Amino acid sequence: MMARKFVDDESAAATEIGYVFTFLLGLMFLSAFSIWVWDLEVSTQNRWTEEALEENLLSVGAAVERADEAARLDGDARYAEPVELHLSTAFGLNLEMWLTDDAVHLSDGEQVYRTSQPISGAAATNHSGVVNLAGVETIWVVLDSGQVTIQVDQPGF
Repeated sequence: MMARKFVDDESAAATEIGYVFTFLLGLMFLSAFSIWVWDLEVSTQNRWTEEALEENLLSVGAAVERADEAARLDGDARYAEPVELHLSTAFGLNLEMWLTDDAVHLSDGEQVYRTSQPISGAAATNHSGVVNLAGVETIWVVLDSGQVTIQVDQPGF
């Protein structure tokens, strides 16, 4: 039987270490890219959410102004207008919209996002109503008996 003698081949070991370092470098770049893309997605989602909330607020404010205009034209007027909302499936935001005599307000549960849309209040109507927006697709702006309200349910007239 012939005895084999092991040969120290340092070039093969260096090549294997090079493969390991190349793999780790690729893994680092892939991780950094994934974090960058995730941050980009989150910031875009936040921007779209804020734009949709602003659009909701402007739409409801405009409908309240139209209800006030109807009240100015006829003191006994009854008026109902549906306002289709964006982000109706955003359950986790815990959004609430409420109407006062001078503005439509929108806020989330932690008060991180809080904004208002002023209304003219030029009619002799009172404004009220609070709506939790979780799962709501349509808000109704209703004028009845000199009272403008926002509500989820269709008024039925």
